[in-house]
Amino acid sequence: MKNSNDKAGFLGGVTASVTHELQNVLAIIKETSGLMEDFLLMNQAGGMPDLDERLGKCLETIKKQSYRGVTLTSRLNGFAHTSDSPQSTINIFETLQKMISITDRLFKQKGIDVSIIPCDTPYSIITDAILFQMIAFSCIECLIDAFQANTAIILAIQSSESQAAIQLLCNNRDLNHMDYRQKIIQTHHWEKINALCEQLGLKADISTDIPALLIFFK
Repeated sequence: MKNSNDKAGFLGGVTASVTHELQNVLAIIKETSGLMEDFLLMNQAGGMPDLDERLGKCLETIKKQSYRGVTLTSRLNGFAHTSDSPQSTINIFETLQKMISITDRLFKQKGIDVSIIPCDTPYSIITDAILFQMIAFSCIECLIDAFQANTAIILAIQSSESQAAIQLLCNNRDLNHMDYRQKIIQTHHWEKINALCEQLGLKADISTDIPALLIFFK
């Protein structure tokens, strides 16, 4: 039951963030269309020499917001269908990329820029896609809470002949390994990350060479 509640909370939080953005899109379109109506009335009353220019700017705003709305609904639709099957084959890079795009607003509100380095190797695993995304999301939150700073967090897929992992880096490189490790394990996220990894047969670790979180999937 707890696992279901965690999933519901994650899905609900992400969905609420996207729908809030959609509300902003609709509000801007409504406000702009109202402004166009005002311009037309003012033109009827006494003429407005730059009417075409003003209407053109309004139409450009509506067009821009319409495209933004389509992008948001497309992302939300894709995210909603992630939960269609408890076990499915996922492309790790594509799944992380979509997770980052759908949660962008949540991290931007905290002053955090999250990105992922392109990966040429199409790593795929059979797993619970929602729990997998929850692990990555929790790792990002862990780094944010551990270092309490506006920063950039970069995800990358690292591999060798014997293993492969998702690497999560933040731009705070001033701490030595022991200090970095201590700050990570003191967060409440670390226990959750390990519990989720255990459910999926993954392993969470902290890098010993550079400050980074690692999620091994091979």
